[in-house]
Formats: sequence, C-alpha cells, structure tokens
Amino acid sequence: MDLAAHQRKLLGLFRASYQVCADDDPYIHRVAHSKDLEEGRRNILLWRIYVLERTCVLTVTLLRRRNLLEETLSSFITQNNISPFRETQAPAFLEALTGHRDRLIASVAQFELALMKVRQGDPCSYVVFWDVEPSAVLNSLARNIPLEDEVPEGAYQILISRDIPGQFQIFAVTRG
Repeated sequence: MDLAAHQRKLLGLFRASYQVCADDDPYIHRVAHSKDLEEGRRNILLWRIYVLERTCVLTVTLLRRRNLLEETLSSFITQNNISPFRETQAPAFLEALTGHRDRLIASVAQFELALMKVRQGDPCSYVVFWDVEPSAVLNSLARNIPLEDEVPEGAYQILISRDIPGQFQIFAVTRG
C-alpha cells in the first residue's frame, strides 16, 4: 500500500468514516480495534466541544439542551474536513447546521453565523426567519436559563447588520 492511501485510511479511522476491509494491512486492523483510537476520537470530540462552547455559545447550548451535541458534532466530524484552525471551526459548524431538520436549531445557527460575520466586519446584511418569537429563545440561550414552557409561535425575522445598534433587530412578520 502506498503512503497516501495508508494515511487516508488512518484519517478515515479517526473520523469514523472508513470501514476496515478484510484485505487491509494488519496494522490498519490493529488500529481500527484499538483502545487508543477510541481515546483519540473522544479527545478530538472533546476538543471540538471545547472550541465550539467558546465560539458559538448559543447553538452549542441549544444542542446540549436537546441532548444532540455529541451526536451532531460526531456527524459533523465524520462528514467534514475540519480545519485545525479554531477560527474556521465555528463558522463551518454553524454553516452545516443552517439546514438542520429542527427549525429552531437551524434558526439559531443561522443567526449566530450571521452575527459572527457582521462582528468580524462583513458589510452584508442578513435576514434569519423564525417560527417562534426569538427574543425569549435568545435570552434563554445567552443567559443559560431555562426557556419558558410555551414560546409564542409566529412569523419573525431578525435583521443582522453592522449598521444596526446592537447589530441585530427583531421584527414580527405579518402574514397576508
């Protein structure tokens, strides 16, 4: 086996995206079934959680409340070539969640990604649509306090722009 193929298989083992074949090198088989690989994967997951807890607080808090953080992050690690640079990890993670099947997770990720871009000097304006009243949700996540049992449903949008004091504004959308 050539070195590049060997390295791709090892990387695939770390990402849990490679399944060992019967004709793989004995070393690949040993690594695939080793406790060291499990520990390495767990360390990678914990490091990613550590970085994301500090860079996309709202989304991580919501995922943790829904008991989806480790599952979602493991899936992200498996499916994406993640940069080793912390500055790029949160935007990539949030971008991956913008289409999440849970509309609240998707909205929070879209909001946090847009706000991150604007705070870094992006001159664009962004609009994020919500199915629930966002201020209660964002307050709960930002302050890490329990969310009210019933969050009012409705059509809302948040405009995110560096031209707005506080960099975002919430609007109720009238349906017509």
